[in-house]
Amino acid sequence: MLARALTLFSRYCLSIVIVGMLFTPHAGAKDKIIRLTSGEFAPLMSAKTKHRGLISHIVDEAASLSGYRVHYGFFPWKRAYVMAKSGYWDGSVAWGYTAEREKYFVYSAPIFPEQVYLYHRKHYAFDWQEEADLEGIKLGVNRGYLDEYMLQQMQKRGLQINYQTTTTELQNFRALLGGRIDIVISNSLIAERVLRQHFDEQERGNIVHHARPFRVTSLHVLISREIEQTDEYISALNQGLERLHQSGRYDELVSDFKAGAYD
Repeated sequence: MLARALTLFSRYCLSIVIVGMLFTPHAGAKDKIIRLTSGEFAPLMSAKTKHRGLISHIVDEAASLSGYRVHYGFFPWKRAYVMAKSGYWDGSVAWGYTAEREKYFVYSAPIFPEQVYLYHRKHYAFDWQEEADLEGIKLGVNRGYLDEYMLQQMQKRGLQINYQTTTTELQNFRALLGGRIDIVISNSLIAERVLRQHFDEQERGNIVHHARPFRVTSLHVLISREIEQTDEYISALNQGLERLHQSGRYDELVSDFKAGAYD
């Protein structure tokens, strides 16, 4: 009788443990980690910014809603891309679409719309309506960005495009004010932050951007095709992003960003 009672008690305890595991939120979530590379793109993405920037924060919360955590590694952009492409890291954030990248990655749903403009000195005579308008102009662009790829494609189409690359927007804007380049191609949010933090009122007043965007691009998480969990991670991120939008939390994060919460 005692042996039977102990057996029944053991089964009862086991059932309690199993039920507890089933109804514990995100059970085992500590082991579900998506490893993503990124680069400095403050205040949207940065190891030095609150929540690692707005875009990183959006990805964090989307992953969390699907029971995952994100581990970030910040590197120069080209290295970030190569390490994710090889599968050494699971993926990278955040990138615009190109057919070349799609060979090596699966794209998440859009995370954030990026608006990029052409910045120039106030009294520099410049109009921008078509690609040919960029011929004969000294352009400044960040190395490894989609903008550099677009300029390279223009060159392949026979346009005489002259550009130099740097690793930060700050370097580009200093070169612009110093007269070493004519145009800086930059994300509007990044440009506003750099100009506000590093240049005085007179210098800022000497820099304007053309009203027509250079591009408007949806940014995505890229998950490497070289890993086994590609579809799993994409599904988790997309489901989390959908829930983030439906709950209103996405709009809340963007509003906080516009109010300066990530500066």
